Amino acid sequence: MKYFDAFGEGGFHSAFMTTYAFGSLAFEDIPFPKLRGAGCRNIVVLADTGMVNQAFSDFGPPRFAGTSYHLIKAAAPGAFHPKITMLLGESKARLMVGSANLTALGLGGNKEQVASITWSSDAPENAKFFMSALAYLRRYIPADDQWFPVSLQRALRSSPWLRDDSFNPAFSTEGTEALNLLFDRPEISILNQIIACVGDDPIERLVVVSPYWDSKLEGVARLKAGLGNPVTDILIEDDANGFPVSELPRLSDVALFDISPNAAGRFLHAKLIIAVGEAFDHVVSGSMNCTFPALIGPTLGGNAEAAIYKRVPRGSALEALGLADYATCPFEKEQLARLEETFEEIETTPPSVDGGLLILQGGKVTWTAPMKLPSDPLSVQLYDRDGEALALINIGGAKSASLSIAPTSPRPKYGVLAFAEGTASAPIQVADLDYLAVTTLPPQKGRKKRLMDTLAEAIHEDLALIEALNQLEAIEDEERSSLSIPKAKPHAQEEAAREYAVLPYEEFIRARTLANAKGKPFGLYLNSRHDRAVNLVSQCLNQMIGLVGPDLAESEEKDLQAISAVDFRTTEPQSVEDGQQESGDGSGVSRPSVAPSQVLATAKKFQEAVIAFEKRSKALADKRISTSEMVRLRALMQIILSHAQPIAGPYSASQILPVYTADAYDWPRLIGRLLQLHFGASRALQNLAVENDEAEQQRVIEYLALSNWASQAAYGAVMANKKAASLRLPLQRLMAALKTQTEAILSLVEADRTYFDELSVQLDERFERRLGLAKTICA
Repeated sequence: MKYFDAFGEGGFHSAFMTTYAFGSLAFEDIPFPKLRGAGCRNIVVLADTGMVNQAFSDFGPPRFAGTSYHLIKAAAPGAFHPKITMLLGESKARLMVGSANLTALGLGGNKEQVASITWSSDAPENAKFFMSALAYLRRYIPADDQWFPVSLQRALRSSPWLRDDSFNPAFSTEGTEALNLLFDRPEISILNQIIACVGDDPIERLVVVSPYWDSKLEGVARLKAGLGNPVTDILIEDDANGFPVSELPRLSDVALFDISPNAAGRFLHAKLIIAVGEAFDHVVSGSMNCTFPALIGPTLGGNAEAAIYKRVPRGSALEALGLADYATCPFEKEQLARLEETFEEIETTPPSVDGGLLILQGGKVTWTAPMKLPSDPLSVQLYDRDGEALALINIGGAKSASLSIAPTSPRPKYGVLAFAEGTASAPIQVADLDYLAVTTLPPQKGRKKRLMDTLAEAIHEDLALIEALNQLEAIEDEERSSLSIPKAKPHAQEEAAREYAVLPYEEFIRARTLANAKGKPFGLYLNSRHDRAVNLVSQCLNQMIGLVGPDLAESEEKDLQAISAVDFRTTEPQSVEDGQQESGDGSGVSRPSVAPSQVLATAKKFQEAVIAFEKRSKALADKRISTSEMVRLRALMQIILSHAQPIAGPYSASQILPVYTADAYDWPRLIGRLLQLHFGASRALQNLAVENDEAEQQRVIEYLALSNWASQAAYGAVMANKKAASLRLPLQRLMAALKTQTEAILSLVEADRTYFDELSVQLDERFERRLGLAKTICA
């Protein structure tokens, strides 16, 4: 299979890729849409920090990075230079390592060499290479990166064959493996890994293909010496980057050959080492040029590199690689002189200024400074997808800063850091965790997929949301019981594979408040499973009240050609005019077009749902609960409000819950019964246990905002209806208790109050006019 074709192969849910140079236009025009089109959405790219900054400075930030795939700036003492593409599926996987960058030239212009390892039920022994590659990637993830652990968690959950608590990623030096994965390691260089792989097989000839060389040929000298100083043939292009011919006399038995005919008019960017032994051919294909920084690695200031080693029958390698006749094209003396004149040393990272990290999550943009800054940072100017200037984050020399973004405001796509001396950084891509949480979810199958699609496309509150939540949680329980999740080893980046312990809410609040007081981020999506039922329903409810900026969502949906809309079927009868106000019959109140018996039966369903929640809450009394209960209560109240009749005036056929009825299915009473369970004699927040995750606090604030709004709406309704007078005092007491609990939470972190206020505004927009409560709630 050709490298290009691999991206369109089906059966993969996750892709982890590394590159030195990153061409965003080429990547987003070729591999990215092919991967997503084939169902692979959990995509992470690691690229050299300097090259990313240079590309962003020259061509601007990518269209989809930070919102539909995750781009990580990786650094090494020399250069971050590995070229790895790892495609993971439930029953298959492919690991490709070679010379091709994620650029237009790497993907289709240059002559590249890529080696491949596959895993399936027919080759289970190869799983170790994929585990080893993941362990390697974790070493280069910045400590403040918030998304990679989530992405890794998703991959491991969807590919249980990657979970092996006993796996040791250390390199084996026995030299008995016919296939091995090589990369820079603290304990052993790539050069010594190659020597170990060859073992005791005497090397008779060494053939090296490399487009770049160091000025003293130190890489060649070290490689020759490590393999016993065999006869060495160097294969290069006549008209490429030249060669330091003047250094050849210090090496014995070295000859140069012109490989231009094999390149077929394309730049030969392949890197190959073929050691012809007495018993085997030893082939190393990867990212390393034959230079000292590449072969020695970061321990001595060199590069991060990767390669695949293969041991094949003697005499077969050159033939298989199309190099069997290379000896027929030796360089003549005049050619050697020209090579010396045109010699250019190895690739170097351009000196661009790194602007650090920008994370957008929960309505807050957080900037974190890079390791090195040329001068004091002043501010970060934020820009939207189209390059229009948005807000400014004032820094004033600090190492981190944040800014709140209103839910309906355009979402920033990138920023530029300004310095005191008047210079600016390269553009900084915003990692929008809220969007990544949704757009990168691996495709689901069967019942779970249908439920997730239903939630993703739902536009109206309905009791079906509660049923979807129940079914999704049941599926999660089945998955937990069927999969054995191993305990992760104590590695900083292996936390993604853990089952996280939970904290009592009061401990969570103390730790979070302290972190915010020190200006530090706290658990930003670090532990979340974003395809959990509680997350999906929470996102659905937020979408319904308009808590999403329209610009980015709309434009990216069009560009990515997202899944077609799925009709959301409600559980109760509805007329075609549902959601629209009717003109009425002159009495000021419209009449539902369905039969009264149907209206009553449907209204009773809401009453039954509240009774069921009461039973559930009583069963959980004095037990630790999760934010799933908060989301369930919020969903019920939001559904009730959506089907509530206004204080006066016309209403639609779907608004079937009256302000008062002796049959006790009136909406203020139902709201009061629900609030009594969490804010009456029993306080739900006292029994709440949460993960160390900012998303948990978001759900709490959303729950408090809707509870406060619903209580005021219910009180306003009963104040306007004399028949409901008996409900006034109980609702007053609930409102007072609710206000006290809410204020205790909002008084600790200013961002929580801001988010609460934003939610309240959106609830006003959604329900105030619909319920005829505009003046009542304000009063």
